[in-house]
Amino acid sequence: MAERSPKTAPAWNLNSTDQSEGDDRDDERDHESTTENGFPGGYTVVLSFGWVVRGAETGQDAINIAVSEVGRRVGAPGERTRSVDISVQQIGCHSCGTGSEALLLVSETALVGLFLEVVVDAEDPDTAEKIARREVGPHLDNTPLASVDITPAD
Repeated sequence: MAERSPKTAPAWNLNSTDQSEGDDRDDERDHESTTENGFPGGYTVVLSFGWVVRGAETGQDAINIAVSEVGRRVGAPGERTRSVDISVQQIGCHSCGTGSEALLLVSETALVGLFLEVVVDAEDPDTAEKIARREVGPHLDNTPLASVDITPAD
């Protein structure tokens, strides 16, 4: 079973934009009660998927290429998406307790298991999942996305 890895590589983050000091909109909003789009709170949706990499000589090359390709594809901000983080899935051995990255490399072709952690502005968990799929899905053509976890955002 795949586990979430603590190693993440941010593809993009809308919260990192700086506002000018003279921006009066900051005084009109209560940041603790609503987001900038006017929706209460937000949700973190974790999506799992496999990414095929061709031409990788080592497992680390395959992981680097997969994260780079996915990051490039989902790098454009969405209308109700705050951030997207990419991480490599971890596979644990139940009998010995060791873990490894979700990776299969055969003849310079690799399948890399990845997680996308998408923070979206939404009213409820079901809507959050739909928004995350709608924002990310079109950028990952013919890639099945499995929803792993939906939690309120920090």
